[in-house]
Amino acid sequence: MAKLVFDRICKSFGKIKILKNVSFDCNDGEFLTIVGPSGSGKTTVLNCIAGLVYPEKGTIIIGGDDATLKPPQERDIAMAFGSYALYPRFSVYKNLAFPLRSPRSRMSEHEIEQRVTWVAKLLDIDPFLDRLPQELSQGQRQRVSLGRALVREPNLLLLDEPTSHLDARLRNAMRRELKLIHNKMTQTIIYVTHDYLEALSLSDRVVVLVKGEVLQFDKPRNIYDYPAAVEVAKLFGDLPVILFKGKIDDAGNFIEESGSFTLDTTVIASQIMPETAVMLGLRPTDLQLVPYKSGTLKGEIYSIQYQFEKKLVTVSTNGYLVEVVIPVDMNISEKEKVGIHIRPEACFFFDQETHRSI
Repeated sequence: MAKLVFDRICKSFGKIKILKNVSFDCNDGEFLTIVGPSGSGKTTVLNCIAGLVYPEKGTIIIGGDDATLKPPQERDIAMAFGSYALYPRFSVYKNLAFPLRSPRSRMSEHEIEQRVTWVAKLLDIDPFLDRLPQELSQGQRQRVSLGRALVREPNLLLLDEPTSHLDARLRNAMRRELKLIHNKMTQTIIYVTHDYLEALSLSDRVVVLVKGEVLQFDKPRNIYDYPAAVEVAKLFGDLPVILFKGKIDDAGNFIEESGSFTLDTTVIASQIMPETAVMLGLRPTDLQLVPYKSGTLKGEIYSIQYQFEKKLVTVSTNGYLVEVVIPVDMNISEKEKVGIHIRPEACFFFDQETHRSI
C-alpha cells in the first residue's frame, strides 16, 4: 500500500487538453473514486498513475517517491478494467497465477498456489479454478479480472469502470463485494466511474472531474449536500437537478427571470449581493406537491410515471417541466392543477456565468 499525490498534472493529446492542472491525493488504505461524465479525463488520470502515459507538467508521488517518469513495471501498480481481458485458453487458476509467474516476482509454485487460493476464496471464485473464462458468467469473469489484480498485493489498485458491462443486479453485487474486499484488505484503491451511486456507496473521498478539471474533491456526503458547481449537482442524483435562472433582490428573495415566481430565500441567500444573476437549483426529491393555491409554483400535471414505491410526477409550469417525487399511494391524475412547495433550505445557488456555487 502507498499514498498517492497527483499534483498539478497537465496532459494533452495533440491540440486537445485532456487534463488541466489536476490535483488530488489518496491516503494509504483509502478508497478514492474519480467520477465524471464520458470524456472528462478519468481514464487518462489512471493511465498517468500507471505510467502508461506521461504528463507534460506536474508531479506524481507514489509512496513518497517521484514516479512521474518511472516506467510502469517500477510502480508496483495493478489495474482492472470493464473489459475483462482474460486469457481465453487459460483456466481461472492460470489466469490468477499469471502475474505471479513474472521473472520479477520470483515466487515458488507453492507460494503461487497459496496466493491464488487466498484471492479465489476472498472473491468466492474458488469452485471455478479449473474452468475456462467462457464457462463463467459475466459476474464471475469480472471477479477473476479483479482477482488477477489483487493477487499481486500491489501498492495501488486502479479500477477503471470494472462494473460497466454488468447488469444492474450484478453491479449492486459487485459494489458490495468491492466494499467488503476493501474492508478486509485495507487496499489503496482508486476507482473510476461515471455512476454517482458507486461514488457515494464505495468512497472515502471523491474527485469530481469535468472537462479535465477538478470541480470538487471532498467526502461523498459533502459533495451531495453542497455541490460546488452546476455540473456537480447534475452528476449526483437519480434525477437531474432542476435549474431556474433569476436574480436575488434587495430583500434577499429569488425572482425568476420572467417574473413567474418569487421565493423567500432570505435565510440562505443573505450573503449573495443584490441583483446578482444566479441559477436556482432544486432536486426533485426535495419538492412537494401541495394544493394549487398554496404552491410557490403552480401548474398542471403533464405526466405520471409509476416506479414501484414512488411516483415521478412531471408538472408543466411557466414554460418549465418540473419533476417531483411523491409517495405511490398519493392520488393524482394527469391534467390536474397542482402547486409545488419549495423549501428554501433545499435550494442551491450558482453563479450564472461561472456555474460555481455561491
